[in-house]
Order: sequence, then structure tokens, then C-alpha cells
Amino acid sequence: IGFNVESTANAVTTVTAAGALARNSVNLINDTDGAAYTLPAVADCARGDVIIVKYIAALADTEVHKYGTSGEFFATHSTVFAHTNGDDVLSHVTAPNGTSNDFLNLTGATNGGIGVGSELRFHFDGDKWAVNGILYKQGTGAVAVTAAFADS
Repeated sequence: IGFNVESTANAVTTVTAAGALARNSVNLINDTDGAAYTLPAVADCARGDVIIVKYIAALADTEVHKYGTSGEFFATHSTVFAHTNGDDVLSHVTAPNGTSNDFLNLTGATNGGIGVGSELRFHFDGDKWAVNGILYKQGTGAVAVTAAFADS
């Protein structure tokens, strides 16, 4: 028996610019340039809150999408997978350290990522936001998809 987190989402929004992501929402990312997307403050969240991000447009070359909230660190049980150079093999993005990594940065590449169909599922575990996801390549896929947890 699986748990469908979309069933806890109460809104679907097409996102075309930087800004705050709402709790319990599905966000269709149609923003191809650099942007920062903030998560709700942990003080305003309840265990089980979710934010679903689905890419419906590819991120442009060298542009960066940043997900997080300054000073609120990602849970170490976050798990993100990304396509590697030119093949269909997935690699594990190094998990956040839990003490200083407050952003997940995704960098666009013409023949790398972040491609259409990429998906991130943020969930609040009662203490921190965690993220699980898969990042697809775009174009020829000759360049590895670039994603990293980082400090603000």
C-alpha cells in the first residue's frame, strides 16, 4: 500500500517566477531562468506537510534554481537522484549535512539538466524539511545533471 502525497495537496500552481512555495501544494515549474523558491518557515509547518515540484519546462543553460529557506536546514534523510553523463544511470546527490545546508541548488545545462519531468517532493518531518526527488537530463544528456545541497 503506497501513500500518495498528491492527496494532501490542496492547490496546483504553475510557477513562472521566483517566490514562496505554499504548504500542501503542487507546483508546476515553467520558469527557465534563475530563481529562488522559498519553503515555509518550520514554525508555520506541521508534520506531514508537503510541497511537490514538477518541471514542465527545462531549466536554461547556466541558470540556477535554489530551493530552501535561509537558516532552516534540510534533514539528512533527504534523497535526490540525478542522471549522469549521456546515459540512463542515476547517481545519488550527496545528502545535506543537517547543520548548514539550507538550500538545494539545481544548475541548468543545455545537454544536461534540469529536464522536463524532473520532480522534487519536499516533506516536513516535524523538525526539518526533507526532499526526495529525481532530476532528469535534457538535450543529448552529454553533461551530468548538476545538483547540490549548499549553505546560504
